[in-house]
Amino acid sequence: MAEVRSQGTLSRWRSWWQRLLGREDPEAARRRWLRQSGRIIEGEVLDIRPAGQGTLVRYRYEVASVEYESFDVVDTSGRENRYWPGQRVSIRYDRRRPSNSILD
Repeated sequence: MAEVRSQGTLSRWRSWWQRLLGREDPEAARRRWLRQSGRIIEGEVLDIRPAGQGTLVRYRYEVASVEYESFDVVDTSGRENRYWPGQRVSIRYDRRRPSNSILD
């Protein structure tokens, strides 16, 4: 349990330090870029699992006859889960690196 707390503390300190230096968290920057510039494609939810205060959604999609499988952690605080296995979903991906994706 102490390890989990130290990871959270480390994460908060890192975030604070990056804001102080004017740097954005790399994951936040990646997600922002995909939301602005990523191509949209349809995929399918494979599995969902609770993950802390969110839900881990595993999904698959196909780009240029290549199938990709990935996951995204979706914030579900204060509302019920809107994903279920077998559901068709929109996915945003990087056309130069199709394995880089998020749920839309």
